[in-house]
Amino acid sequence: MAGFKLDIAQIIEISKKAKELGIASGLPSSKPGIADKAERENWTFELVPGKGGRGGMKKLYTIPRYIVEELREKGLIDLLLSENAECEPDIGSDNPQESQPANQTTEACDHIEYAAWAAVQDRDHIVPVKYYREVFACAGNGAIPWDTNPEAMWFRDSFFKYLGLKPADCFCTRVEGDSMHPTLIDQGTVLWHAVTQYTREGIYLFRQGEELRVKRLQRLNTNSLNVISDNPNKGIYPTTELDLSQAEPHDFEILGRYLWSCGIAK
Repeated sequence: MAGFKLDIAQIIEISKKAKELGIASGLPSSKPGIADKAERENWTFELVPGKGGRGGMKKLYTIPRYIVEELREKGLIDLLLSENAECEPDIGSDNPQESQPANQTTEACDHIEYAAWAAVQDRDHIVPVKYYREVFACAGNGAIPWDTNPEAMWFRDSFFKYLGLKPADCFCTRVEGDSMHPTLIDQGTVLWHAVTQYTREGIYLFRQGEELRVKRLQRLNTNSLNVISDNPNKGIYPTTELDLSQAEPHDFEILGRYLWSCGIAK
């Protein structure tokens, strides 16, 4: 983590702005108070040229990491940035003998700037969708049963408004295998619209016997479907015909239609 270096005037300004926001910053709001806290907690500092300081020098304090974290948690990290605080190599355990390499300092500064940006982002319109992380819809062979304790994936509600769907009518699973590559990535995650009927050609999540599968389905006639793999290697992943004319309800069941997916390319 990077350290912020501030003089007394800057610390007082942050304390004042936080008070105006109705938030206790944890920083003193007077010169004697700052000097006392810095001495009691052994803040590190350096003397730099500055007006108002003794002999034309002033103290530039390195703000301890616990205070930086407290300001971040209270959404006040942007006040540090607004004071044009300089990101310097952090001091391990507030020990000036242990400075970090420049590349770690740059990365830490980026993290603090990201935290400031993230703190002001709109979280009021984020909605959860059930995520069955341990369920792998097979884009190859095999099957993994449904778990009973879904986690959450988070989306903007505007995404579902655009689709004309409700988050409660959608869910996520993972995929396993490469028969649907490049459309779906092995070990990736798919967002499904929970449907029980074939509506039009597309990628569906369905149960065939005891196997949970994900394939592109194409209607041939009233009782049969083409089961298509998107992988262009048809020698390994040929298109097959699924005849449902004699199928019982437990033989075939559509569970969802593809909406969106993500994954990490190998």
